[in-house]
Amino acid sequence: MKKKQRVKGAHYTVDFFGCDPHQLDSLEFWQKSLLEAAKEANMEVLHSYYHQFEPQGITGFLLLSTSHMSFHTWPEYNYVACDVFSCSRGDDTKKAVDYLKKALSHSRSETHKIKRGYVTMDYLTSPVYATGKNENIPVVAKLADIHSAFQHIQIVDTTKYGRCMVIDGLVQTSDLDHETYDRAILAKMLPKDRNILVLGGGDGYVAETALKMNPGAKITVVDLDPEVVNYAKKHLGQRIFSHPNVNLNIGDAVSYMETLLARGGEKFDGIVSDLTDNPIGRGDTKKEMKKFYSKIFSLSKTLLKEGGWFSAQAGASKVVRKYVDSAKILTTLAEEEFGNVERRDVLIPSFSEKNAFLYSTKEGS
Repeated sequence: MKKKQRVKGAHYTVDFFGCDPHQLDSLEFWQKSLLEAAKEANMEVLHSYYHQFEPQGITGFLLLSTSHMSFHTWPEYNYVACDVFSCSRGDDTKKAVDYLKKALSHSRSETHKIKRGYVTMDYLTSPVYATGKNENIPVVAKLADIHSAFQHIQIVDTTKYGRCMVIDGLVQTSDLDHETYDRAILAKMLPKDRNILVLGGGDGYVAETALKMNPGAKITVVDLDPEVVNYAKKHLGQRIFSHPNVNLNIGDAVSYMETLLARGGEKFDGIVSDLTDNPIGRGDTKKEMKKFYSKIFSLSKTLLKEGGWFSAQAGASKVVRKYVDSAKILTTLAEEEFGNVERRDVLIPSFSEKNAFLYSTKEGS
């Protein structure tokens, strides 16, 4: 997440020590010095006010078109505190400070500069794998930002895509186009399908869309990270996990499927792999990715009914050389396991490019 900040001026606080007490208690000196400092810095004076205390001490203020300049003296302590704040150029503001340092007799001073301004916009920097460049997505508000036990999770409101869930710097789902993604990954689901397994999908949108498409289906969701589910409920308004047709399991996808098989294994009409390209906690090398997905594909085939379908999101459709071509790797693995694979490339706007979706069928042996 990048911040674009526009600094709207410099604020200097200056403490003068060891000052001449007569100078500190001279109203004429301060009236002249503040006006000359403002003139030196090309500052327009709108109003001025000074007050001399009894038995000693002066406070004064210049109202500037660019902000203000003020001081308060303690002749009994040979000390004065000055304040200069202006949204003029920083160099001009410093000229006023430098003038006061020259005009006032003192043994030492302490100057502190404070940059004043406001954040005009946050930007989510998202890589575009097809080009190797980045897209800067304007962020209106950052609603959540945590590091879970597994990954970095953010929920942001954006001007282009609405509310998004971002994991490890990559948009995972958005208000604008999650249903485009969901329907692409569920493209092989049939009205007669009654038992669907979703691997990943902790944001709940694939399960939600599956029930829209097939209200009678039973959907089992397996996601490793409970915080993804929690933040989907809290910030994406996700209520699908309380639906009687949805069964949520928190845990590792491979371990879950292995446990099913050890118990005799229920069979599924369809299995959806809505997992990250580089599996969490398993390294980011091609070797580790191949090993993990070989296991996912093999277990999925075993758990499918005859004629059942398998689908997977496979990452960006095209990648430049510096990135791993996960779509190519997963396509090869699907062909080796199922003997058939269909690929569709679908534009997901919040991903800033097309995403590859793979489909295979368990054919009778």
